[in-house]
Amino acid sequence: MFFGLSRADFSWPRWRRSLPIFFLLWGGGLVLSLLWLTAVRGHLEEIERTASENLLDTYLETQHVAASLPAGLAERYRTLPEGMVFVRIQQGEEQLLMVGQGVASRDYLSLPIDLSGVWQTVGSGAEQRIVTIVSRRHGQGVVLQAGKDGAASRQLFERMNRRAQLLAFASFVLFWPLALWVVRQSLIPLVATRSRVAEMTGAGSGALLPEEGNGPEIDSLYREINKLVCHNRRLVKEMQNSLDNVAHDLRTPMTRLRSAAEYGLQADGDATRLAASLSDGLDESARVIAMLQIMMSVAEAESGTMSLSLSRVDLAASLGEVVELYEYVAEESEIKIELLIEQPVSAMLDPTRIGQVWANLLDNAIKYGRSGGWVRITLATGENEVVVAFTDNGIGISTAEQERIWERLYRGDRSRSRPGLGLGLSYVRAVVATHGGRVAVSSTLHQGSCFTVRLPLAQATTQEKSQISGA
Repeated sequence: MFFGLSRADFSWPRWRRSLPIFFLLWGGGLVLSLLWLTAVRGHLEEIERTASENLLDTYLETQHVAASLPAGLAERYRTLPEGMVFVRIQQGEEQLLMVGQGVASRDYLSLPIDLSGVWQTVGSGAEQRIVTIVSRRHGQGVVLQAGKDGAASRQLFERMNRRAQLLAFASFVLFWPLALWVVRQSLIPLVATRSRVAEMTGAGSGALLPEEGNGPEIDSLYREINKLVCHNRRLVKEMQNSLDNVAHDLRTPMTRLRSAAEYGLQADGDATRLAASLSDGLDESARVIAMLQIMMSVAEAESGTMSLSLSRVDLAASLGEVVELYEYVAEESEIKIELLIEQPVSAMLDPTRIGQVWANLLDNAIKYGRSGGWVRITLATGENEVVVAFTDNGIGISTAEQERIWERLYRGDRSRSRPGLGLGLSYVRAVVATHGGRVAVSSTLHQGSCFTVRLPLAQATTQEKSQISGA
């Protein structure tokens, strides 16, 4: 089709998109045409005025007119140069009018003597003429007025004006396809991107868009698309792993719940056996509910919708409560807990959730510690932050697992032999992030781990320096 356009290019969305381009092209063409016509008119008018002045000068020179005219204004001035329509001379109450052949003198006697102008219309009907008039004073009260035939130049300008109007109308018709073609050209990179995305989708999960050689704008767009694709792939992979872990971790409590129910059905009137099966069922259902609640809390924190009940919390007292809670568990595993407080600090925190953070970290340190080992908890203040570190000499974490331990429901191969949901560290990171802090881990396999929690010191206050330690 015209300009290589297809039927889709003439759809209403394309027409609407091309409308500003059309008005820009057509309006710009009209403005340029008007400026050109104005310049041409001014040039032709200047030519007419100059020619009229030159004809008048030629007439005066040929008639030997000096600084003044004779009082009688003799008849000898009737000869006019070629192209001149009339010459009118006035001195006081006397005036002399000389006109060319076929010119009605009465039409020129009524003109104001000081009238000057280009393309003046004089007369009417068949005697109407287009005349360029100049007026000049010539000493001793003499006024000269002359007129040159301007019909030729006026017709030339009118022909140019008509052609410009015809061109403006034709451009109105031609600029629409041109505007549609410009829109089509602007969409070529988008169409190419769509094709490449389709090829990337069909090429496999590892394919990405080329980020170089497409132009700076397209390269930037492809980089952002690749980031989005990689992010989505990672989310899908995490979702698949989460579903696998959920299926694996829910299978055990649900199987136990089913076994407890079957055991209760076989009680055959034995109240003690029936009560035991119901108790086991409640325990397993509580385990499932706890897993789901933690997953919901992590999801709330990651989406930014977790609500905090902030109050002034003494971090030394908060850590001391957790140590006291786990001291019996640590004694059973023959692990020593040390709490070292460099400088007691209080901060605006959610006491319940921050206590759960300490509990999760301490529980992991004991759970994956070694018999006869130790767990050291330190509280210190750094630059604009509070630093709480949980250090142990347990089994450690491999380098490959150190990034994955924060994923929901992820549990390493060595951790599956111990009870747990695989949600503790995800919950820890989510709560700490909601408080505006961050948590990190450093670990060496078979030598131990150190989890460091950093909370902003902006709303914290320090107290007098002391040190507390306990087992």
